[in-house]
Amino acid sequence: MAVRQTNACRDVGRLLSPLAGARRILIFGEMGVGKSTLAMALGPLLAERHGVCHILSLDPGNPPFGIPGALSRGRWRDGRFAWGPPQALCSLDAYRFRLPLVQLAKHLLGDAESEAGTTPILIDPPGLIRGAGAAELLHALVESLFVDTVITLARSDRPQPLGAALAALAVDIRPHPSPGAARRPGRLERCRQRTRLWDAWLDPGVVVAFDPVNLVGTPPPRHLPQAWQGRQVGLLAAGGATLTMGEVLRLEAGRLILRLPADISPASVSALLLRDAGRSAAGGLETTARANGTPAWRGRAGENRSLEGAAKDQCSRPVAVRVGNAWATLVGGAMGDPLVHVRLRHRKESLFFDLGNCDVPPRVVHQVKAVFLTHAHLDHIAGFIRFLRARIGFYGRCRIFGPPTTIQRIEHFLSAITWDRIEANGPRFEVSEIVGDRLISARLQAGRSRVDLPDRRSETGVVFIGEDYRVNAVACDHGIPSIAYALAFDREIHVRKERLKERGWPAGPWLGHLKQCIASDDRSAAIVLPDGTKRPAAELAAALTLVRPGKRLVYAADMADTADNRQKLVTLARGAHTLFCEAAFAAADSDKAAATQHLTTVAAVAVARAARVQRLVPFHFSKRYESDPGRLFAELRTLAGSVMITGHG
Repeated sequence: MAVRQTNACRDVGRLLSPLAGARRILIFGEMGVGKSTLAMALGPLLAERHGVCHILSLDPGNPPFGIPGALSRGRWRDGRFAWGPPQALCSLDAYRFRLPLVQLAKHLLGDAESEAGTTPILIDPPGLIRGAGAAELLHALVESLFVDTVITLARSDRPQPLGAALAALAVDIRPHPSPGAARRPGRLERCRQRTRLWDAWLDPGVVVAFDPVNLVGTPPPRHLPQAWQGRQVGLLAAGGATLTMGEVLRLEAGRLILRLPADISPASVSALLLRDAGRSAAGGLETTARANGTPAWRGRAGENRSLEGAAKDQCSRPVAVRVGNAWATLVGGAMGDPLVHVRLRHRKESLFFDLGNCDVPPRVVHQVKAVFLTHAHLDHIAGFIRFLRARIGFYGRCRIFGPPTTIQRIEHFLSAITWDRIEANGPRFEVSEIVGDRLISARLQAGRSRVDLPDRRSETGVVFIGEDYRVNAVACDHGIPSIAYALAFDREIHVRKERLKERGWPAGPWLGHLKQCIASDDRSAAIVLPDGTKRPAAELAAALTLVRPGKRLVYAADMADTADNRQKLVTLARGAHTLFCEAAFAAADSDKAAATQHLTTVAAVAVARAARVQRLVPFHFSKRYESDPGRLFAELRTLAGSVMITGHG
């Protein structure tokens, strides 16, 4: 990890004189006042004076170094910083697990004292400042770690948090102003940072199987295999010391399949520790939902929801996955009306698949370049009016694709509304019907007459081509035509950060310009570097980037479970990264699936496995499972094999 002293802490030197005799220094303050920044700035200065300085990083949710879900010990010596093996907490919740946190901190202190002797040890605790639990943790850390000095950080416009608890400590209290530039990072920013640290720890990683014996902490029930997927796990030696940490890929045939940073002998592992840290549906490292039936939802005080209502709410939460250069979000979750929003990264452009639910901000609707409709049943097109209203203004022409009669249906939507006040600002569309290998198209604008366009053929099944992607379509049978779509990206362009660092060039908008030039094959373009000089895009592409084949996303909604439909979908999805596929009914209700021409969990997984997709996102669950959507997820995950099942269930 590269550590640097920031401008906000240039005056930190004035703390050195008062700290001359201090040996155990705890830096106290809420999140966002610069605690960790101060610790990382003080470390090298104290090391310069004493030869070495240790830092105990005790915030599992927002660590400045090490890995999240753990406590770590860093060391400054000879002008260099290094951090040692983590001590697994397997939780990001320092408040809930404050007792094991204090125990692990004592273990880290012992390791530091064995190396440091009488040299200073800086302690960077969690930023908890409210309630009896926060005061309890502060006192426990001061007493257990033999703290003799507490540096307090607080903003000038706010009172010192836990002032009474601090005054009761028999230690030297040293107030220090919070840097003006310090700020509390947002929830999404914190999640992204901790996920980067966690991914870096696991990369590239090895896969190892373990028997789930000697489980400690708060592991999920063994009869809920889906609750294990993505959980953080600590591998402990006899006596409780952490050997390493990893991630549960799945619980399969009674064994835990783990991803670890390096191979380790199962014989050396005495116990496996699991608590509540794990992957979210979007792939971020977060606090997972409880697996005992209690919802993770936290309502307002005095509010009491049934478990059935909470389960329904959980399965209506958006599910997001990253697919190469895009984020794909199932807006209504597994239970909601279908809409997948694909946001293309690094540019203001989105694609929609179906319009059953248009519960998205207007600014997102403004950026939609194309909408791909499967069919015109109400739950797949009911969001069009909201979509239409958000498009009033100068937002360009939006493409719409769908089965036969789509032009007529969109035209009827538009003609049902009086457009006497918008003049030329009416929403504009180019609508195309997919009829075999032909596209029948027309231009429609609110308040204006229809303009028919020449038909065109697409023998390869490609219906739309974007800047660096293309969309294929195939018609399946749902009693009526229902179109399945595949979004394929041409390539992925990765910037090699180590080469940026070698040249001393900071990241910035110029890298986006470089990627655009590579994507459009404009290799002769001049790229302006951060130092003001210019280099050809071809030269920078060879030096700084790695180009890989693009990933594919497939969206398949309502269809009958027939051999022909399965074969079409397997062919369309073969080798895809992510398959969004309806799984409307449980295996036991296959008769209802056949009667309504929908897929079961068994059919959805069979297609995913036959197509060898990496990830299956099931959706469009029947309302009959509102009180127990976990039943469908349990079936899917039991059948999935190597396919990852993603969703809230």
